[in-house]
Amino acid sequence: MSTTTPEQALARCADWLLLHPAQAAALAAIPASDTFRDALLAANAVHGHADDAPVLAALAYHQAAPAQPARAAWPSAQRRDWQPLALEWSMHGAELVWGCGDVPDAPFHEHVVAALRYRPFNRWFAQRTPVTPTLVAELEAEALPLAGLIVHESRCGSTLIAQALKAWPGTRVVSEPGLLDTALMAALSGMDPEALTFRAALAALCQPRRDDARVIIKLDAWHALALGALQSLLPGVPWLFAYRAPHEVLVSHARESGRHTVPGMLPEPWLAPAPADAPFSMTEHAARVLGSICAAVVPHVRPEQLVNYSELADASSDALPTRIPRLFGLDPAAVDADRYAATFTRHAKRPHIAFTDDRADKNDAVDDALRAAASRWMEPSYLALEAIRMKRWLRAGS
Repeated sequence: MSTTTPEQALARCADWLLLHPAQAAALAAIPASDTFRDALLAANAVHGHADDAPVLAALAYHQAAPAQPARAAWPSAQRRDWQPLALEWSMHGAELVWGCGDVPDAPFHEHVVAALRYRPFNRWFAQRTPVTPTLVAELEAEALPLAGLIVHESRCGSTLIAQALKAWPGTRVVSEPGLLDTALMAALSGMDPEALTFRAALAALCQPRRDDARVIIKLDAWHALALGALQSLLPGVPWLFAYRAPHEVLVSHARESGRHTVPGMLPEPWLAPAPADAPFSMTEHAARVLGSICAAVVPHVRPEQLVNYSELADASSDALPTRIPRLFGLDPAAVDADRYAATFTRHAKRPHIAFTDDRADKNDAVDDALRAAASRWMEPSYLALEAIRMKRWLRAGS
């Protein structure tokens, strides 16, 4: 009678899986629990321990797995088909959580995380690595270059920019990765005074995979409020700021609030002062947040770094085909023309539906209260950004 415990069998399974990356990748692609169990047992018969088979066969792979110990050492050759899913804290400190597999063309990193966490392989064999100076040094030594950052106001075409840049071969675009958001908040709050955790999260997102040669990261909208700190953490990394006419952005948030526009989600000191003695609506708070985001960018930005949504919607504009790629060191002529063209036929956030220009619809939805909120909280910083952007046109015409 076998005395093997599930923990022992799973630990041995994890060991041989990491020694056979192709086998791990094949198992990680299986979505159905029963199919995964059968494939795991077949692979274990080849690579694993025979005594583990009855234990592995009895496990309920549709359920969550028992916690596995963190892996202090993990050679890069074994990590090539893995990517970071989360940054979490245990009693021992910060840990990166890794999943195996891929989700091609997902608009946001959270979609990748959700899909990979759902798969049986990653429920049972996700890996955890403690954030240590040794790990960070290894990750940074292997990391692909960070070619640029997309900073944005939200609801302003930044996802379109991210999706379009994927048409340049070798360019990985990671949109709003939650683990980087967690790491940045830790750095800003003093939990990560040496920025070790931030560096670990960033380097993990930039690990080599497939034929990628560079990485561009689209940040969360609220990260613009920490732009000064980000430039200190990432000196010399190119960045742009995407924004849009105030009432068009505010209409979008009035219909479906972004998380950063919900009261209490962002620290009050980061925002423009609110009135102390007057009722303050959700729409006004959203306008205050969005105006504060734009205002935070004004002191740092140069004309060539600004992209107004109107430029993205203008077929004659050079913003997407030429100026933005060059800002990030990409050759405009090297684009995959068919993939680039396809970007404009589908909704950037919801690729299953066709793209339609919504500017007229948004303008028709503006009422007096929304117009007043946009004018009060957003218009001044928007006009300041437009004044800076216009300097680019003045220079071009001189």
